[in-house]
Amino acid sequence: MAFFPDVSPGDRFKPNALLSNNVRHIVNALNGFSSKPVLASGGMIRIQVYNNSGSTLTAGTAVNFSESGSLCGEAVPAIKLKDTEKPWGVLVNQLKAKAIGSCILCGPAQVSLSGSGDFAAPTTSNPSVFTRGATGAPVIFASDGKGVILLGAIAQDVYDGPFAVSYDTEKKQLKVKAGYANMNGEWKDVPEKTLSPSSGTVCVCSTLGDDGKWTAPEIKVATPGQYAYPIGSCKVSGESVTVCSYRVPVAIFLVADVCSTTN
Repeated sequence: MAFFPDVSPGDRFKPNALLSNNVRHIVNALNGFSSKPVLASGGMIRIQVYNNSGSTLTAGTAVNFSESGSLCGEAVPAIKLKDTEKPWGVLVNQLKAKAIGSCILCGPAQVSLSGSGDFAAPTTSNPSVFTRGATGAPVIFASDGKGVILLGAIAQDVYDGPFAVSYDTEKKQLKVKAGYANMNGEWKDVPEKTLSPSSGTVCVCSTLGDDGKWTAPEIKVATPGQYAYPIGSCKVSGESVTVCSYRVPVAIFLVADVCSTTN
């Protein structure tokens, strides 16, 4: 949408097709999800933004708010998502360069979706499509690659302790935090590990040698067993990766053998 200056009393009225169409677009957008005051029962928070990049931004694109631009009335400069750790919102309408429109910060937003999972998050590599998985905004509805997500909701209780398993959607890597292992009473630190995502159980693995010494514990995707202690899981389905942390701070290994009765 374009920018239109204020009018003053006595100005000659002249119909403007572009202004009229922009008003219709705003009204039509409010028909589906109306903007309400923020109340305890819910609501939506929108701000006015303008496209501060040199290319068109499509509706449903995740955007950051540019620090290199300046306010245009009440409109904040917006650019295509570059940093998911900084504040971001979702555009309501397609915006050409320098055009003004609405951006949703909190509430239901219509976006394009890929993969499967109860939550969805954008990536800097493709901010116009949200990837579904185990983290992000709750997916309220999804069908045929489109859906509605709830921005600003308390999505889920994210475990961040020892052996916390997470998935980096930008680098497409499985990350497991450091933890501890108790191996027949011997305590060892288990270093953090980055893995390629694959479906299976995430385990702390170590073996006991004939000399009675344990190998250095290592985090792998493996089958749980005597020498593979489960600490989480990973499920890969197309582009979506869903992870679960078992919230185990210590991997415990107990290996016994029959003692000799001869001296």
